[in-house]
Amino acid sequence: MFTGLYIERKSFMHGLDPRSKLIWSILVLAASIATQFNGIKGIPVFISTLMALSLSGLGTGVALLLIFNSLIFFLVSTIIWAGIYSSQGTVLLELGWLRVTDVGLLVALGKFFLIVNPIIAFVVFFASTKPYHLMWTLEKIKVPHKLALTFVIALSLLPSMVRVAGDVIDAQRARGLSLDKGSLVERIRKHIPIIVPLFSKMLTDVWDLSLVLATRAVGYGKRTYVLESNWKSSDTIFILVSLVFYGVITAWGMGLIQL
Repeated sequence: MFTGLYIERKSFMHGLDPRSKLIWSILVLAASIATQFNGIKGIPVFISTLMALSLSGLGTGVALLLIFNSLIFFLVSTIIWAGIYSSQGTVLLELGWLRVTDVGLLVALGKFFLIVNPIIAFVVFFASTKPYHLMWTLEKIKVPHKLALTFVIALSLLPSMVRVAGDVIDAQRARGLSLDKGSLVERIRKHIPIIVPLFSKMLTDVWDLSLVLATRAVGYGKRTYVLESNWKSSDTIFILVSLVFYGVITAWGMGLIQL
C-alpha cells in the first residue's frame, strides 16, 4: 500500500505509540479552540507544535514551508478579523480602509492559531505514523473497519494525486498550454486537458488498488495485525505532560484561571 504522508525517520515522535500522538493532536485542537479569541494565549500552543515538529525529525524544509504558508495565512487573517473588530479596542494601525485595533489583532492571531496549530499537530501525527499503524489505531478506538480503511486509503492516495497532477500540468505546459492567461472562464476551460488525464490516471490506480485489496481478501472476516504498537512509559509521560500543559492553557483561554 502507498506510504501516504508518512516519512521514515528515527525520532522521538516516531517512537511514540500512535494512540498517544492522536490524543496529543486532539489536546492541541482543544487548546486552540479555547484560545481562539486571544492570540497571546495561543502562542504557547504554537510553540509546542513547532517543538513537536522538530522532535519528529521531518527536516527544516517541511518546517520552513509550513511557517512560510502560515505567515501568508496570518496576513489574510489579520485583514479579515481586523476589519470585523475595527470599532473595538485601541487603534494600532490605520492604512486607508484597513484599521487594526488591539482587539482585532488578538482575535486575528487567535483565529490564525486555531487553524495552524491543529494542522501542524496532525501533520506531525500523520508524518510519524505508518498507514499500517494508523489503521490499527483507528480500529482500536472502535472506528468501523471499512470506514478506517477508506480514510487510510484516501490519505495514502493524496500525495500520489498531487504528484500526478503536477506531472500532467508540466506535460500540458510543454505542449503550449498557458494556464495564466485569459479571462476566468478561459482559465477554467484550459484546465479540462488537465482534469481528464488526471481522473483517468487516478481511476487506473484505484482499479489496481482494488485488485490488490481483493487478492488480500480485505473486507472478508476480521482483520488481525502482525505488528502491533506497544504503549510504553514514554507514552505515559508524554500524555501526562500534555494533559497538564494543554489543560492549563485551555483553562486560561476559557478564563477559568489567571496566569
